[in-house]
Amino acid sequence: MTAITQAHRKVILIAGASRGCGPATARKLADEGHHVVLGARRSNKLQALVTEIRAAGGSAEWYAMDVSHPEEMREFLAFAEDVHKRVDILINNV
Repeated sequence: MTAITQAHRKVILIAGASRGCGPATARKLADEGHHVVLGARRSNKLQALVTEIRAAGGSAEWYAMDVSHPEEMREFLAFAEDVHKRVDILINNV
């Protein structure tokens, strides 16, 4: 894992994180030292990805949601803001 200072660590949300470029993006950002919050419908894939990232020393969590439903996107954002008190970056991988 690349070391970054706590001041430069970002809370990064990735919607649609279970497929396409989502998993690779999550791994790369976590490897750089950022905290990633992963959202998608496929909970089993998200759980596996979070386990993988944590095993490699990264920081991640997941939230089950469907990017095609605006209310679920709002809930995803609200979850991250409630837990982390901020969202620095949102990647909408759809």
